[in-house]
Amino acid sequence: MAGQVMGATSTPGASTPGVAGSPTVPGRRRAEHAEPGSARATLLSRAGRLLGTSLDTGRTLAAIAELVVPSFADQCVVDLLEDTGALRRAVTVRLDRERSRRVSVPGPADRRVVYPNDHPCAVALRTGAPVLAEFDQARPVEAPPSRSSHSLMSDAAMVIAVPLLGPRGIKGVLAVGADGLNRKFSAADVELVEEVAARAGFALENAALYESMRSLALALQHSLLPAHLPKIDGVELQVGYSAGDESDVGGDLYDVMELSAGRVGIVIGDVQGRGAHAAAVMGQLRAALRAYAVLDEEPAQVLQHLDSLVQGLNEALLVTCVYAVFDPFTRECVLANAGHPPPLLAGAHGCHPMEVPPDVPLGVGGWTFNDHTFTVAPGDTIFLYTDGVVEQRGRSVDEGVRDLCEALEEVLDGNGPGGTDATPAALCRAALRSSTSTGPADDDRAVLAMRTDVGPLPIWRLLLPATPSSPSAARAAIRPILEQWGVQAEADTVELLLSELVTNAVRHAAGPAPAPRFDPDAVDDVDLESLELALLDNATVGGDGPHGPGPRQVEVVARRGDGTLWVEVYDQDVRMPRVRNATANDEGGRGLFLVDQLSRRWGARDTPTGKAVWFQV
Repeated sequence: MAGQVMGATSTPGASTPGVAGSPTVPGRRRAEHAEPGSARATLLSRAGRLLGTSLDTGRTLAAIAELVVPSFADQCVVDLLEDTGALRRAVTVRLDRERSRRVSVPGPADRRVVYPNDHPCAVALRTGAPVLAEFDQARPVEAPPSRSSHSLMSDAAMVIAVPLLGPRGIKGVLAVGADGLNRKFSAADVELVEEVAARAGFALENAALYESMRSLALALQHSLLPAHLPKIDGVELQVGYSAGDESDVGGDLYDVMELSAGRVGIVIGDVQGRGAHAAAVMGQLRAALRAYAVLDEEPAQVLQHLDSLVQGLNEALLVTCVYAVFDPFTRECVLANAGHPPPLLAGAHGCHPMEVPPDVPLGVGGWTFNDHTFTVAPGDTIFLYTDGVVEQRGRSVDEGVRDLCEALEEVLDGNGPGGTDATPAALCRAALRSSTSTGPADDDRAVLAMRTDVGPLPIWRLLLPATPSSPSAARAAIRPILEQWGVQAEADTVELLLSELVTNAVRHAAGPAPAPRFDPDAVDDVDLESLELALLDNATVGGDGPHGPGPRQVEVVARRGDGTLWVEVYDQDVRMPRVRNATANDEGGRGLFLVDQLSRRWGARDTPTGKAVWFQV
């Protein structure tokens, strides 16, 4: 081999894009030789267009190959440097033997490339200068050339190797080859390849920086989203997420929360903006939403809290969000919407948007959100999604929602790919496919599907008057239910905790009681136990006086899940219970302490008519 060789540094590429092209036209080549200035200007103009329109490394590499083969060279190789200093093959494109089309040639099995010390590419990498080298034409021609010769360009008669220089140093090496018969290189061609390599180096650097920032934002977003979904009795859950094809990572969020008494909270939302900043805001909102949700407040109140939080972030951003609470035992769903696309209800009846007015996005302020209550039929699926699933260039949101419903109905009818069952996972896959059916996705896409079980879950109710006899009545009534459900091993614990909660409901949660009727001058003659019973009896009589119509009541609800038992006690008082630290001399204050110590979890939540105190074993 004779000539000079110039070295370049490279970063390994991921794949070898195959490029199809048209045959080289001899007449055009003669015209280019006849007008070298025009051909040079044309090539550099194409380089500006092809290398400046993408921030994707793979597309930039494909553009380099498209630029030089076949208009300038018979073959082209780009090797990129890894952070470890090793060379990896990024692209290899050449003309076939008939010179009729371009073909992609696979690189080495491990895709690493090692050049001999005197190879033009090795010299270019070592010296940082361009090289024009001519191989000895007397060497025997291999038929066909080996993969090794393809990889090292040793089957070319002439090779130009130029380092790919970026703002932060050498990125790799660009090598072009000529067969010596139909095409030869000159010193002017070296300068032309240098200019192409300079543009390519900057384009690859920009693509690498963009992909690094995008990967960081994507990693941040994934770390802030739930890695695993909880297992909830009575429902099957699935989520799906896909980043946009041509945009920064967005602020899409989704979550599933296990709430009291077997209920489940599901949420999906979208933070305005792109990149790591939007992902960070999304993480703040998701953490806050979980904190509000575990307080067992209604969806509209949770969104009201989030609205105040978004306004307090001191950032001009808006957030759309849907939050729903579903009770698998009663099949009741309470849902609130803050400016988000409408949820879908899919089942045997087809797929259609739920009639939920969207209200306004979070962050607007001055708005009261509303709860909407639905009963979900057995086997139906509640489907939530972000606007990236239904919103694209040239397609309205309404059209996108219609297309999404049609895609889900194909799965529901068994006409989806492979005729798969309409599982939440299949519905999520169909939705993500549908979002790219009319073109590349412009935005992030997140979906959440929750399908209800066909069969009912065991639930038992007992309504008692708020009288001193109610705790014993509740204990007696629940024991056969526990035996029927096969949880008699926990019967003693459940009876004890239930008795404490019913006693509290009767004694403390029935509202202010009228004063007891007894003679103050005869206090010494009053039996304390009789006085307590009198207080309880007075507290339970509402009559038509200030305590409302009719007697007060206590409702006991037991729910059996897979390995879990929940017991709730409902009363008409809005005051929330709290655990007291009773001292050794205190006669009371240990009821909730026992509940706290003997149950797996316990808590209280507001209801439209008062509150519910619950425990889980």
